[in-house]
Amino acid sequence: MELVFNIFLAAFLIVFYAVSLSFGGMTISTDQIGPGGFPQIVIILSLIFLLINTVDLLKNKKNTKKTKFDFHDKGFQIMIIGIALFALYIVLLNLLGFMLSTFIFSSVTIWMLGYREKLKGLAFILILTISITLVFGKFFFVSLPRGIWILRELSYLIY
Repeated sequence: MELVFNIFLAAFLIVFYAVSLSFGGMTISTDQIGPGGFPQIVIILSLIFLLINTVDLLKNKKNTKKTKFDFHDKGFQIMIIGIALFALYIVLLNLLGFMLSTFIFSSVTIWMLGYREKLKGLAFILILTISITLVFGKFFFVSLPRGIWILRELSYLIY
């Protein structure tokens, strides 16, 4: 099954690499690699690591034992809840804005993963949310979702 996944992932990465070749648009005189350079580097590195993983998988194929898939496994249930939380996070981004959505998503996620030290968790989440917002919103000028109504107005005060 992992081999099939690796094949699909390789095909997916190759398609994205082909798409990245068509990136054009505005270039900056100090930009040496162009707008498609960074995605191409990431894709090439991903393909290299995927190839290493596939070779390792094929070498150790005899040593692996097949296990029956269990929908009642706690790890599987946490994964499904995590995917649902991420989908909800994406939906809430435009309603609540980046900062509040990220804070809520991070809080629920670390609690769901079993981290129970509230003060350390809260400190980590606050530092993470504020750092990401400042780095991408203020320094890199990435347009982060601002939310609606009063949340939108408050976000202009921060980034």
